[in-house]
Amino acid sequence: MAIKISLVTPTFNRAETLPATLDSIAQQRGNYDLQYIVMDGGSTDGTQDIVEAHRNIVSDWVSETDSGMYDAITKGFARCDGDVLGWINSDDTLFPWTLSLVSRLFDEIPAAQWISTLTQAAIDASGDIMYLRKVPGYSQQAFFDGVYFGFGGAGDSHATEFIQQESTFFRRELWEKVGPPALASQSLAGDFALWTAFMAEAPPLGVDAPLGAFRVHSAGQLSRGKRDIYVQQCKDALNTTRARLQYTPKPVNGAAVYTGLYAEKKTPEDKASAWGVAERQFHVLPPGDLKSAIKQRRIF
Repeated sequence: MAIKISLVTPTFNRAETLPATLDSIAQQRGNYDLQYIVMDGGSTDGTQDIVEAHRNIVSDWVSETDSGMYDAITKGFARCDGDVLGWINSDDTLFPWTLSLVSRLFDEIPAAQWISTLTQAAIDASGDIMYLRKVPGYSQQAFFDGVYFGFGGAGDSHATEFIQQESTFFRRELWEKVGPPALASQSLAGDFALWTAFMAEAPPLGVDAPLGAFRVHSAGQLSRGKRDIYVQQCKDALNTTRARLQYTPKPVNGAAVYTGLYAEKKTPEDKASAWGVAERQFHVLPPGDLKSAIKQRRIF
């Protein structure tokens, strides 16, 4: 029996992009057990008609005022009974294999507490792929050294990319242990604060397959239009947990070396092969011409 996934979509007046999000759920293929909940903040743009037209995939939905996206997500999770949780915003999409793969990973790797993609995708306003960016691996030490901090980092010399929210899934027990207060702790960077709380418990499992795509569609997006506030809230969340853990980032000259956990097939040439965990080192470059060239895809 497949692991049950509970997925929440918070939305408010996103009638232009919500259909693509819902369609990406409808187009899932493979073996999975899904509970899908839409939490609408009381939209007045036809959102309710869009959700009703997709009731074949929507298990439950609510339209009422809330205190923002993170409040809606928390309320949505309270209505869920799945073994694994995640959320997809109403302007982002999943790939067709995502839910089946996530279900198999959590089923076949009981030790995995949370997973996230190592291949981050972004789409433009029309839904075309803008880019795929690789993350070399995930580790607790790297996180608290400031590696997974986009927008130029927080003053940490080896910063690269944020952990991608729409490509991250976690066990219910992890959410119930540390999730609600962390998500509510920041008005804009609740996702980063949540990863910070999760990371203090266990590192995520890195998955090579792209799982979700972030849509870039207007300067009005909070993560872009209020970038400075978002970055400051990320700094606050990171530094608060660093202080609680008494963790001080260690100066590094040259490439920093960490150890990550990766989801891999034990015998990929065998169709019946199960997923397992591989542990290996990865390197993160400091600022410089080489790192800039890699990020700009000017070398191979």
